[in-house]
Amino acid sequence: MLGHKDGNKQELAEQWRQTMRQELDRLAALSLTDLAAEVMVKGFGPAGPGADDDAISLGQANIGAGPDAVDISREFVPDAVSFPTDEDLQLRARIAKLVAEGLQELEHASLVRCQMHTSSGYFDWAATRRGRAALERNEVKTVLERTST
Repeated sequence: MLGHKDGNKQELAEQWRQTMRQELDRLAALSLTDLAAEVMVKGFGPAGPGADDDAISLGQANIGAGPDAVDISREFVPDAVSFPTDEDLQLRARIAKLVAEGLQELEHASLVRCQMHTSSGYFDWAATRRGRAALERNEVKTVLERTST
């Protein structure tokens, strides 16, 4: 019975890797504007890790840090492997890099702001008032298109 359980875990892990590869390909094929719009919704929309502005502190200890690119990448494909392989970590990193490109586009449009929490040593993000307003009006892509020209 143990072999069956382990085989099932491996099958689920491979399905997850395939989902990661497909999402990586899909995100890589998007224009920067479309990528950034998706990152804004996934990262800072109602269900995103950066949804609660009041809980995000301003560059202090990592308590209250906003989401980073890896956190937001998990909104596209949640973690599903208990003990990730090097390939799993590389897939996550590649998706996180695309998310980081989207965050840069959002920052250039003043929809998010970047900050660093000193104890964690990484950059995290919070939506700006302009970004919140664009989300609420479902105008993120419109704002991005206006600022990219």
